[in-house]
Amino acid sequence: MGGIDALIFTAGIGEHASAVRQSICAGLDCLGLELDAAANASRRPDADIAIEASRARILIVATREDVTMLREVVAVLGGQESSPTS
Repeated sequence: MGGIDALIFTAGIGEHASAVRQSICAGLDCLGLELDAAANASRRPDADIAIEASRARILIVATREDVTMLREVVAVLGGQESSPTS
């Protein structure tokens, strides 16, 4: 594959479990991923937790399911089709 651009952690465990993120990232330096242990332990979504010199980014991104559900409800109640970009 030649590496990746980013590894993204999201949802409950991905957003809140630094030990799980650390375990997953262990040994992934072959993909250009280098975790910043201090940032991983202290950051919350939305954040980059890779060291600055990492060739690829490691991101924590909030899922925001509530926003998606709200868009769907508004579309149903308003009789409009929902779109993933609106």
